[in-house]
Amino acid sequence: MMEHLPLDEPMTAAKPGATKGIPTSYVALFCALIAALLYINTLGHEFTIDDGTVIGNNRFTKQGIQGIDDIFSEAYRAGFWDRQEGLYRPLSVALFALEWEFFPDNPLPGHLINILLYALSAACLYLVLFRLLSSLHPLVPLTATLIWLVHPLHTEVVANIKSSDELLAFLFGIAGLLMLIRYTDQGHKASLVFASLTFALALLAKENSVTWLGVYPLSLWFFRGKSPASLLRTCIPFVLVLIGFFALRLAVLGEIGGGFELMLINNSMVGAKSAGEQLATALLTNGKYLLLFLFPKNLAFDYSYNTIPTVSFSHPGALLSLLICVAACWFVIRTFNRKHPMAFGILFYLGTIALVSNVFMLIEATMAERFTFTPSVGLAIVLAIGFGNLLPKGERSQPLQASSLRQPLFLALVLPALLLLSARTISRNTDWKDNLTLLEHDVKVSPNSARIRYALGSAYLIEKALKEPEGSVAKTNYLDRAIAELSRGVTILPNYNEAWYHLGLAYKEKNNAAEAVRALEQARSYKAFTDAEHLNAIGLAYGMNGQFDKAIADLREACKLSPGDVDVWNNYGLYLSDAGMFTESHAALDTALRIDTRSEKALYNKGNTFAKQSNYTSALIYYRKALDVKPNYTDALNNSGNCHILLNRPDSALVYFKKAAEADPGNTKALINIGVTLNTMGDTAQARIYLERAGRANTP
Repeated sequence: MMEHLPLDEPMTAAKPGATKGIPTSYVALFCALIAALLYINTLGHEFTIDDGTVIGNNRFTKQGIQGIDDIFSEAYRAGFWDRQEGLYRPLSVALFALEWEFFPDNPLPGHLINILLYALSAACLYLVLFRLLSSLHPLVPLTATLIWLVHPLHTEVVANIKSSDELLAFLFGIAGLLMLIRYTDQGHKASLVFASLTFALALLAKENSVTWLGVYPLSLWFFRGKSPASLLRTCIPFVLVLIGFFALRLAVLGEIGGGFELMLINNSMVGAKSAGEQLATALLTNGKYLLLFLFPKNLAFDYSYNTIPTVSFSHPGALLSLLICVAACWFVIRTFNRKHPMAFGILFYLGTIALVSNVFMLIEATMAERFTFTPSVGLAIVLAIGFGNLLPKGERSQPLQASSLRQPLFLALVLPALLLLSARTISRNTDWKDNLTLLEHDVKVSPNSARIRYALGSAYLIEKALKEPEGSVAKTNYLDRAIAELSRGVTILPNYNEAWYHLGLAYKEKNNAAEAVRALEQARSYKAFTDAEHLNAIGLAYGMNGQFDKAIADLREACKLSPGDVDVWNNYGLYLSDAGMFTESHAALDTALRIDTRSEKALYNKGNTFAKQSNYTSALIYYRKALDVKPNYTDALNNSGNCHILLNRPDSALVYFKKAAEADPGNTKALINIGVTLNTMGDTAQARIYLERAGRANTP
């Protein structure tokens, strides 16, 4: 084991006559530069995954600076949903609001800020470790910093804009430790005040920052030889800050603790059959964190149900994790009084991951790579000290000298490891390019994750299928993919109501009314539909399936919940018409047109209602109004032609049918209508041409 000087001796400047070496600030800048270069390939990336909940789909964030008052007086995602949650991170959301104020709907500033925050964090970490590990070889704190900053486990935090909360929390937490060390070494009270302020900012960025309150005294006890009484006095300002933060949480959220609803989809351990099974699974999960730190090959943004099934203590992984934990604790106890720096690294890791480990209490997630962002500093310290056993004994962590770098065996082991980790980080960054790229990659890594299956299926549906032309091959292909993924999601978790709901939407878009109704009814059986959007969707499915009574009932309720939604009133009027309730249909469609006089769908359906009443002249008036809004509206063109046929005007009908065919050359209705009309007019040769075209267009 390497020797080190007494740990109560503070870091001092080099003695007169000593070689000056590389300034510490230069080394810190080098670490920051490496951190920035590793993630520079994320600058062209889009918003991904949860970014919408705190940025693009968050009404407070989209108010920019004006929304900051609401951000500080509401829960973390109050601007996105009405769900009760125990998260309060106003500083992070305020940063997103500022980004939106000056660069609305632009992901570039968010990615750039994340890179800068990470670079600053790397620089601060080196400055802290340089001072804490002052009794060790100068390559040890540098190696620990480099292991941490190049590690691919951090890609989720840096490449995902939403994780600015994690970056801010770490940066302010480590800056607080740096100021605390300066206060201890130099006695400047301003440093203690600054440390307290940065701790407050860390708490406002993310609640997990509370663990720094344990890191601060632990660092001083291990590396500055402070007595318990002295540590208590030093920590008073931090305790006061924490009390103030809890008071603020209580005022805003009405509670100090979590206040969140534990759901199986978020945390597999909710479904554990016993406390023992829950603990065994938690230990297995924490063992996976260690495995990913050592071998970060298969990374994923999600580890929710059922990526890690619940296990008992008979599972080898749970037993091995328990043994590793016991061995680490035994080493800490055995070396605690000697203040071994490796024991500090272990305690740093265990202390900062405790809140998210699911060992002491269940949280809203089974596992997440972002949870290792701060704790992995401890693992990097342990690993660097282990490598440090290859270095000369007794050389203190003074500024790096050229001679300090001449360690061939050490560098032969460390440099390849750092290069491999860096390459994996750069490679993993490309997976975060956009939502679909990430999901298509991670579903291969976590094929049993119900959430990834749901998210990928929803992306195929919303981001792709709904943007493709109606009836196109591309739309059909994306709908098939969406249905496959969403079906897999509900197979993994049968009561996954959101997945059932989107599965119903996909079937509805594919005009499979029976399956759409089945899926949407499943969704409603697990969670009641209480908003206009869900009621509108199931109402449409019922209507498509000919269940007009159910369609009308749900759409009527949707109109009550969203009286200003033109689409809901249009759909209500549509199925009232299909049910033969023409007077009520006209009233509903008139309401839709009062909301939006240029709603081509409402105008078209108004025309259809008149046509069903055999009032073809009035129907043509509304079809014309719809075509004034949307000239290439093929359905309105076809139905205009049909009305002219019924009014015995085949020449006029032919004009409309041909316009429909010009607007959409593959429109089989228009082609058949042209063929039939020409045939009745005696032009059988031309009629045959159009009917053959219709047959070809209808062939897959």
